[in-house]
Amino acid sequence: KQIRLQNVLMQLRKCCNHPFLFPGVEPSSDDDYITQLIDGSGKMQLLDRLMQGLRAEGGHQVLIFSQMTRMLDILEEYCALRSFSYRRLDGGVSADERQQAMLEFNSDASIDVFLLSTRAGGQGVNLQAADTCIIFDSDWNPHMDLQAQDRCHRIGQKKVVMVYRLATAATVEEKVLNAAKQKLKLEQLVVSKGKFKDIGAA
Repeated sequence: KQIRLQNVLMQLRKCCNHPFLFPGVEPSSDDDYITQLIDGSGKMQLLDRLMQGLRAEGGHQVLIFSQMTRMLDILEEYCALRSFSYRRLDGGVSADERQQAMLEFNSDASIDVFLLSTRAGGQGVNLQAADTCIIFDSDWNPHMDLQAQDRCHRIGQKKVVMVYRLATAATVEEKVLNAAKQKLKLEQLVVSKGKFKDIGAA
């Protein structure tokens, strides 16, 4: 099937995330599907190692953010196949379901994972029960990622929060991260006597 390349950048970002994001790539057979799901992507291999390590330690609840809802579908399959208990929040979730999912996650320590789309999991989301935040793919707007991290840095948080950002080396994702870094540099400037100065500069 022919793939439209009107937005080549988005197609390249899909390549970094998972081949199953492209139509016709998923295996038709269920034989060893979990292996193909994980081994098909370096990010998924790293995520699997992280999740297995956190499960072995016990007592961890994890937020996983992705910009692409289709990627959330793949992550949902992963959680089901690895027997992780999870909840999900994206733009298609109603307000009532959203509130119920947050309530269950914060009150039930047996729920391992909360899957969120970066944009939908913004204001009004309080997931202080989580102690680990994994950003599966970065947003062009660095403030979206910062806001995503803040979902577990909320009133009531009593644990040390670990944040992991997954990025594929020598790919378009480096360009995305560099662009985000340049945008954040503006925050490192202050106006002083009509001139911009770096914070801490004499």
